[in-house]
Parts: sequence; structure tokens; C-alpha cells
Amino acid sequence: MRFLPKFSIVILWLGMAMPFYVTAQDKGGDTPALPADTTFSIDKLDSIFSYSDSLSIFNMIDSLLNSQPDVGSSMVLRAGFNSNIISAGRSIGVSQYGATIGGSYYHKSGLFVDASMYWSEAYNPSLYLTTLSVGYLKTFSKVYTAMISYDRLIYNNTDINVENPLTNMLGASNFVDIKPVTLRLDYSFYFGQQTAHRITPGVSLSLRKYKFLGLDRISFTPTYQLLFGNATITSIQLAQRNSVLLGRKLPIVQQTDSNEFGLMNHALALPLRISKKNWSFTFSYSYNWPVALPKEESTLPQNSFISLTLSKMINFKAR
Repeated sequence: MRFLPKFSIVILWLGMAMPFYVTAQDKGGDTPALPADTTFSIDKLDSIFSYSDSLSIFNMIDSLLNSQPDVGSSMVLRAGFNSNIISAGRSIGVSQYGATIGGSYYHKSGLFVDASMYWSEAYNPSLYLTTLSVGYLKTFSKVYTAMISYDRLIYNNTDINVENPLTNMLGASNFVDIKPVTLRLDYSFYFGQQTAHRITPGVSLSLRKYKFLGLDRISFTPTYQLLFGNATITSIQLAQRNSVLLGRKLPIVQQTDSNEFGLMNHALALPLRISKKNWSFTFSYSYNWPVALPKEESTLPQNSFISLTLSKMINFKAR
């Protein structure tokens, strides 16, 4: 299990990407495209505080393995703040921030459970999402570790016009540690009323300093990741011919939905984590270079966000 500290600080902020980004695209010819409805409902949001919060399991294991040679079970309580909300690397066009609270329990057998609650000023109620997770993590060799997990997404929204088609997620993660570099490949399958796929390869460099400036440990892990996935693209067009309605000529509006798959985002994360006894504080800056899918709006602005997380670990003695 000594492999785990090398990858534990890797940002998972691309792993919780929700699949639906609504836009319009001109299909050519003389037919003009009309702007589609770009309002993001809760199910379409891929909140960045979900990304940073997914560090909790790995931070917990990392802290546990570095605190004592005889590893027992552990619990972590945490709270976090994030400066922006991003969907699959795409900015939703407004300035929003969010916060999260949660707790994780890791058993020395490799089993873990997690519960998290998310708050954002953008929704009613503001405490709009609860996630429950269960998973298993196993080290197969000194260089290879794998993890599987299941997440249940529980939305608290009361708006009858908001649908939440993705309420479950199955995930698998693979880690190859070549000191001090870690290679990673994640796959996530979202399902419910609809389905979505996410594939996230990444590479990270782990730099650590122990017993420095009165701290037990300082970790800096620059990480680069790609996001591949599918999204439903909605296009709205004017037809070539006119219709007659109530004696007036009005254009016929045609709407087309297509499911597209491809590269969605490049991302760079710069997380810095400091630890003192059972307390840890993580500051992370992330930058996104979104890539348009076929038929998606070709001009997608780059964006960035900052996340802050404070956590406390509670160790249980090994037996």
C-alpha cells in the first residue's frame, strides 16, 4: 500500500463531468441557426466543487499511510469552497461559487464510503445536491493500483421544470506509479433516465517536503488531464420554406438533437496541500481549455477556478 501516497493528491475534477451541454450550430447553406436555450439545469452542471471534493478519499488514504506504519481504518471530515462552476470544462457564462461539506470512511480492507452535500447560490434550495458513494481500492503491485466505485446523486431541487436524468455513476480508475510521475486513466458511466460516458487520462508529478516550516508535510502535484466524452447537442434552425399561421407567414423552426463523442477538454491543475498533525489544507488552481464537439459551438472560452478545502482525519487503531 505504500504506492498510494504518490497519487493521492491527483485532482479528480474532470471525473464528475455531466454530459449535457446545449448549444446551436449552423449546418451550412442559407439556413440560419437560431440560438438554443443555454440555461443549465442542475443535471447539466458539473460543479467544480464535486471535482475537488473527490480528493477526499485519496487525501484520507494518503494521510493515513504517512502517519503510521501499521495502517488501520480512518475517517475524514471536510469543508470546501470553490470560486466558479464549470460543465465539462465549459464555463456556464455567469459568475457563481459553491461550497461543500462531507465525510469519508476508509476501512483497512480497501472498502470506503463517502457522503457529500453541495451548496450553490444559483439554486433553490441552495443545498441542491447530496452524493452517496461506496467503493473498493486495491494495490496489485508496487506500481499498479485500481479503484472501483458507485455514486448515487440525490438532487434536492423543487423546480418541476428541472429534470435530473443522471442519478447514478459507476467508475473505475487505474494508477501506474513511476516515481515521481503517476499515470492515470479513469472511466465513468453515468445513468438514470439517460446515459453518458467519460474517459479521463492524466499525468501528474508529485513533489513533497517533510518537516518544513513547522509543518508535517507540504505536497505540490501539478496535473495535466484530457477529458473525452459524449454530449447531447441541440440545434435549432429556420426551415427553407415558410408556413402560414393565422394568415401570416412565419418561419418553421426545426430542432435536432444529436449525441456526439470526442475530446471535450484539456485541463491543468496546480494543487498545494499542507498538513499538520490530523489537519490538512488544500489550495488548488485549475485552468481549462475546452474543445468543441462536432456540431457544438466552436468558440468556447477558456476558464479557471480556485478551490479551497479544509479536512480533519480521525485514525482508528489497527488490530
